[in-house]
Amino acid sequence: MAGAPLAFGQAVTEGDRLLRQAIRAGAMPETVAEMAGRLGDLYQANTHGDLAEACYRLASGLDTDNPRWLYLLAFRLQERGEAEAVTPFLERTVELAPGYAPAWLKLAENRFKQGAFEEARTAYKRRLALTAGDPWAVLGLARLAIELGEWGDAESHLLGAIDAAPEFAALHRLLATVHEHYGRTVAGEASRRRANELGRFYAAPDPWVDGLIAQSFDVDWLLLNISRYALLAPDFSQTLFDRARNLAPQNADVYVALHEHVETLDEARRALEMAISFDDSHPTAHARLGELLYRQGEHDHAVKLLRRAVGLGVDTPSAHRYLGLALAELGRFDEAIVELEQAVARAPGVADIRYSFAYALQRAGRRADAIRELRRVLELRPGDELATNAIANLTAGATR
Repeated sequence: MAGAPLAFGQAVTEGDRLLRQAIRAGAMPETVAEMAGRLGDLYQANTHGDLAEACYRLASGLDTDNPRWLYLLAFRLQERGEAEAVTPFLERTVELAPGYAPAWLKLAENRFKQGAFEEARTAYKRRLALTAGDPWAVLGLARLAIELGEWGDAESHLLGAIDAAPEFAALHRLLATVHEHYGRTVAGEASRRRANELGRFYAAPDPWVDGLIAQSFDVDWLLLNISRYALLAPDFSQTLFDRARNLAPQNADVYVALHEHVETLDEARRALEMAISFDDSHPTAHARLGELLYRQGEHDHAVKLLRRAVGLGVDTPSAHRYLGLALAELGRFDEAIVELEQAVARAPGVADIRYSFAYALQRAGRRADAIRELRRVLELRPGDELATNAIANLTAGATR
């Protein structure tokens, strides 16, 4: 427990006491298993995997008909890369809980890694039968098809899944591989670019595993997962936030996280102001509040906060962009252009930042430079209506 939060030590001590008490009292095996499993959950949620494994082994040995302890033991072994040892635990899990879709996906992935392709295909299809159109299962079937050289089947799987789940980045990334296999370089680049735009890959929801996060005493880990579950499971995301706030009610990071998930700008503003009240040197809180105040029309206040954020080390395109825009609204065009040049230098391929730069140049009376930047917007985003109209207006103004 050295270095661990006091509350975690207390929770472990109590869980251990109850388990030992049940063993000494000769409690029913299922009762002892439940207590051992709960203690395992606590250890697993707080990165004490070896202790969690010992608890899950005890629980699954005492209550052989409870799929949860077998599954969590398999998950722990899978973390260690023990693919072959995991297989019987996963097979027993789906036998005991055939309706638990995450177990079928885990089994499919496990069998795929071992080269048992037909068993993997069967498990992926069982997952799909339980979760129609599931993109993780379709992705697995496409990977399996590629492994078997069935490129046409892989493409068919991926195109159908993208129609149903267009925001699932991994589908586009694997489709890029298919395009490149067929020599379709341009289509491959487009699919890969789309995958990069959509961001990172998220593992499929798994309530038995994911639910453990709510027992974590690591505030940073809780905050990281708030964003992960915001769209997938908003109620669970709120549970994680509430736990983080209860564990660290004066942690500025908690309120910075909160501002991203409230419904109104006023709520977001209050959250960021609370963050700064707890840490007046929090760079992200200053930057985000400055951007928000720009959008609310408080340009002078926005400039002060964004200047402070930059002074605290924030060097993002967004911070320089909004600082430049706020300065432009105050008529401080020379300063605005300097900041927007900084934003463009940090993100030269972002059309919105180029458009903001053009706006400031126009306000400063630098019509030719504004037209130049608007044309770059059109290079990055062909057909952009706002840029096209702005060029037409500026060009017309030049000829009058």
